[in-house]
Amino acid sequence: MKIDCRQRGKYLLIKAEGRLDASWAEYFADTLLLQIRQGQHHLILDAAGTIFLSSAGIRALLQVFRELKAVEGDFRIVNPSAFVEQTLNTSGFQMWLGRGMPEDMPADGAGEEPAATGQAGIQRYRLNEKAALAVSEPVCWRPWRKVGKDRVKTLTFDRNACCLGIGSAAATDKEAEDLFGEFLVVAGNVVYQPPDEQAPPDYLIAENRFLPRMQCIQALSWTGEMGHLIRFAPTDTRPFYTVSALIKLVLEQTGGRPAGFVIAGEIEGLVGAALIRSPGHIQEDIETISFPEIRKWLTFCGERSFAHQQALLVGVVTAAVGPLTPEMSASSDWAAHIHAAVFPYQPLPNGRIDLPAITEKFFNGPSPLAVIHLTDDNRPAIGLGESALIRGACWCGPLNNPEVLS
Repeated sequence: MKIDCRQRGKYLLIKAEGRLDASWAEYFADTLLLQIRQGQHHLILDAAGTIFLSSAGIRALLQVFRELKAVEGDFRIVNPSAFVEQTLNTSGFQMWLGRGMPEDMPADGAGEEPAATGQAGIQRYRLNEKAALAVSEPVCWRPWRKVGKDRVKTLTFDRNACCLGIGSAAATDKEAEDLFGEFLVVAGNVVYQPPDEQAPPDYLIAENRFLPRMQCIQALSWTGEMGHLIRFAPTDTRPFYTVSALIKLVLEQTGGRPAGFVIAGEIEGLVGAALIRSPGHIQEDIETISFPEIRKWLTFCGERSFAHQQALLVGVVTAAVGPLTPEMSASSDWAAHIHAAVFPYQPLPNGRIDLPAITEKFFNGPSPLAVIHLTDDNRPAIGLGESALIRGACWCGPLNNPEVLS
């Protein structure tokens, strides 16, 4: 089978010549799914040269259709051969057949309109110019101090809340001692990593009158409306965006003011650490835990991880280093605290998208794979560098009370 893809405005026109059968169905599906992953959400299949369509081919078409439906995209088949049209009609998929090209499809040779921002790969949306975020009273456990009951604070998260920290969803104080691990909160929904290298993350979804809550020994939370949305996508000269690059975009958008942000995006590689023993087991205050003892408490990324999965990042960036905002890199002039939850890949819609809706999509999809605290591994020669994303969306807003972080 020969597949030719051509951009026509917002549409991708695909000409498929040959037999769409068991021999070619996987190749066909993989080609079109890759286009969807790269941000093409309006696909037109010109089937004039498709001479045969089997059940395996229909299954490939159905896979593409479902992916596009998930991101509110378009899919239609035009110019079908008589055999393809009859097969689709008799198998009940005639709704894919279109009578012609979309009226707003430009003439052949016209390309995608460039982003309105004038910055390649970046689109910016002002959601609410006056919106700001309010930081709640932080909960600050300092590694590696003994965890007393008086240092544990129970936080409840409503649908406007975002948070990151170390805590437990356990019902009792005794259970919580064994289960303190990294977590993050987006739009009131919690993803929590138990302190066990083999344990999958658990999660709590804000539904109806249920509001998730965590027993926290470390927490940086804020509520309010995100005033800005930044969409980022790869270009020929920039195949991915490091965390530093994304934070620079956030600070540009907030005029350099301390900010809270949530990022949803396809992963190029994550670098970070997670607890594998609960801090509740610490028997006495320890200034530092040296190597190799630290390996009993933390797991570090041995390599850049989770490529091409999807991540939800929650973070705070500020100019001053504080108890909850460590310096991310010696080469940067800002401090940040960022947690990431990893989910199996699912495409994001293009354009202006809504944070609560995207969060709901993540939490009601496949189960999360991991939660980690992002770090910058800048060791000479052997360092893994920093985390990076390929494409996605970043919601952000300035903090109206950043002094509580100091």
